[in-house]
Amino acid sequence: MQGAWIRPGTHVDLIGAFKSDMREADDALIAKARLLVDSRESTIGHISELAIPIANGVITADDVIGDHYDLAMGRCGRDTPEEMTVFKNGGGAHLDTMIAAYIARACAEASQNP
Repeated sequence: MQGAWIRPGTHVDLIGAFKSDMREADDALIAKARLLVDSRESTIGHISELAIPIANGVITADDVIGDHYDLAMGRCGRDTPEEMTVFKNGGGAHLDTMIAAYIARACAEASQNP
């Protein structure tokens, strides 16, 4: 996704890049948006969407304004309606495990209450 394509006030979710050299957004978008992540520990420095711009000096780790915890507590977000926001989901096996556990519980409950 090219930063030039994105209008003010737009929110972009980045969830597809899963390799260390794979990116969904260019430096222009990453540099001009307010950056949010699912987890700072598993995303900053590990996911190419952020690691490459950090290595190239386009942004710093401090440009990530928050993670899921900050969002849930209302500690970060847009300051104005015109700001662009980008949320980078680093993903991970823990998310797959959580979804599988939820599905297993739902199936067990459904079989007990037909």
